[in-house]
Order: sequence, then structure tokens, then C-alpha cells
Amino acid sequence: MTFTQLRILRAVARTGNMTRAAEELDTTQSAVSHALRALERELGVTLLVRGGAGVSLTAAGRAVCHRASLILTQLEALEQEAAAARGDDAGSLRVGVIPSANARLLPPILRAYGQAHPRVRLTVIEGSDDEVLEWLVTGAVDVATVTVTGPGLTTFPLARDRLLAVLPSGHGLGAGPEVAVTDLARQPFIMSTGGCEPFIAELARQAGASLRCHYRVRDTGSILAMVAEGLGVSIMPELSLPARFPGVAVLPVVPQAVRTVLLALPADPLPVAAAFAELARSFA
Repeated sequence: MTFTQLRILRAVARTGNMTRAAEELDTTQSAVSHALRALERELGVTLLVRGGAGVSLTAAGRAVCHRASLILTQLEALEQEAAAARGDDAGSLRVGVIPSANARLLPPILRAYGQAHPRVRLTVIEGSDDEVLEWLVTGAVDVATVTVTGPGLTTFPLARDRLLAVLPSGHGLGAGPEVAVTDLARQPFIMSTGGCEPFIAELARQAGASLRCHYRVRDTGSILAMVAEGLGVSIMPELSLPARFPGVAVLPVVPQAVRTVLLALPADPLPVAAAFAELARSFA
């Protein structure tokens, strides 16, 4: 068993795809497949279920991957602490981000961190709220932006993020200073599945409304393009929206909804992750 095999297992478990895992680890898909089959033979268990839609972990695979993440986290901490003792500011940092934070909140933090720690290799991995939280808890990322927390995590607020109504320009509901969720519920609705769906659903529940979800779309740009074409209306986090998008009007919703974007670390973070969190506090 090698550290390389454990890194490959962790990457495949997170991406659910051998090709993407190979690209992330700068190797080939055949090398990834060979390493995993060798690990399965050595352990005597099946770790992955391979299918046309990708790969997923078996029950044994989940247990092994959890242990692998713990081992790799400790190894990386050892390497970074040894580097710090040598006065060498080097290492790698994996940052998990939700789409709204990645659009506007994180870029200046990442730039400042890269300038302050040029020898640290930064990897940014975007996913939904649930995905990013799972990556952090399992050790697939070292620090993350989240909107919900989990056991054993240390968090602090980075920003407050309003949920806003997104309408086609010239839409009748855009005539006033704000839009009621109950009025949006009467329109074809484009649901954002990038992570904020639970917040939108809760907002509708509080308003006593039932959204008519005609479309379910993950990508922010795709949602905005569909709204601009008049295919429906949506509710999206303010931080995920560009400053301007042709054909789209953005208004506050009633009742108002605000979520807090948090920066989260494990209880015993890597030195590079702790340094990232310290810098991020100055931006918060």
C-alpha cells in the first residue's frame, strides 16, 4: 500500500470520476485504474462500483477512504511542520468553495494568500454546500467556505449573502422595489441546485408558497441565460451574481432572506490552512 494509492482513492471518491481524478493528480486514467485495482487486491475487498455514470464507493470503500484521508492529512501536516521548522514556506492547500463564494468572495483572498505564500500550491475545488461540507469532514479539502457546519469544525463568518429575485428585464413583477415570494411562486421557476436550494425552499415555506419548478439547473450562468430568455424566474444568492447581466433584473425578495457564508477548518488544521484562515479574517 502506498500514499499514492491513498491519494488516488481520495480523489476518485470526491470526484466520482477516474478521468477527473487523473487530471487533478496530473496522471493518466490508466494509472489511476491500475493503482485502485492493486489496492483492492492487496486489501482483498472491492472499494469501488464502476458504472457508465462514473464510480462510487462501496461500504468497505467508504471505510477505507475515511482512514486514508486521516492518514494523508497527518502526513501532510508532518511535511508542512517539518518545512516550517526548516524555515521553508511550502506545501499544498486544497480549498473547498461553494459557487457563490467562488464568484466574488474568494478571489481576492486567494490572490492575497498566493502573494504571501508563493511556494504553497493552491487547489480550489467547487461544489454544492453538502459536497463541500462532506469534503472538509472527510479530509478531501483542508479549508472550506460553507453555509452549514458539521461536527468537529471551527468556523467564523466571512460574509452575509442575501437571496434575491432574478427576473427577465421588463417583467411585470420588476416594476416595484421588491418582489414577494408568493408572486414568484405563480411564475415558471428555475431552481438553482448549486447548493442554495434548501434555503430557497425554506424561504418559500415561510412565505406559505409552493414554487412551480419547471427547471432545475446548477450553473449560475445557465440560470441567468434562461431567465434572460424569459423561460422563468429564479431566486439566487447575491454573491453568485455578476455585477451586470444583459436581459436580467435583480430585486430584493419579501420576506427577506439572508444566509451567512462561513470559513470552516477541521479542529486540527494544517499550518497552511490555519494561515489561510488568518488571512481570510482580515477580509471578513
